[in-house]
Amino acid sequence: MSVQARTRRSLLGALRRRLRPSALERRIAAFGLARGDVAIDCGANIGNVTSQLARGGATVHAFEPNPDAYAVLERRFEATETVHLHPQAVLDRTGVALLYFHVDAAHDPVGASIGSSMLAFKGNVDAGRFVEVETIDLAEFVLALGEPVKVLKLDVEGVEGPIVDRLLDTGAIDRVATTVIELHDRHIPELSADYDRLRERLEREGLSERVLTDWV
Repeated sequence: MSVQARTRRSLLGALRRRLRPSALERRIAAFGLARGDVAIDCGANIGNVTSQLARGGATVHAFEPNPDAYAVLERRFEATETVHLHPQAVLDRTGVALLYFHVDAAHDPVGASIGSSMLAFKGNVDAGRFVEVETIDLAEFVLALGEPVKVLKLDVEGVEGPIVDRLLDTGAIDRVATTVIELHDRHIPELSADYDRLRERLEREGLSERVLTDWV
């Protein structure tokens, strides 16, 4: 094979890889979001999932309490009318709480923002560096929307359990067609028993096919 042919083949391969949908894109595409649908992205970080949720014209509510990540969100979506940004942490209650920064946040505040957490004992946070943030009761937010939610994504670094319990207790979960959750017991072993109980509750209440605990 000539040098030119090898170069052409290499370029075509690179183009195919670039155009091929990522695993994230394929997963979100499977939700079938379209204009008029509502999605909620909890733990939006810098908006990669938010962007995919909004691609088909759906209205997206994106929650991100980390100030460094939220600043990126604002710049990224300031001209996107269908994306509504909320600089709050979602919890099972309204109020204020401490958000602890990742241990690398001082050197890379945006890159490390994905690891910030409300849990001081989470292994990769610095319990001495935190910011006070506003919290909202996610269940009350869903109920107050007054319209169904097609997709709710919940990835909030270890505090998913109480939030999902609250969604179940209030019936807010019934307003959501599909909920996808990232449970962090692989990385936060202290939560294993709580997450096992939550999985058992979802199975017991017949919600395992609508509330998926395998987001990533």
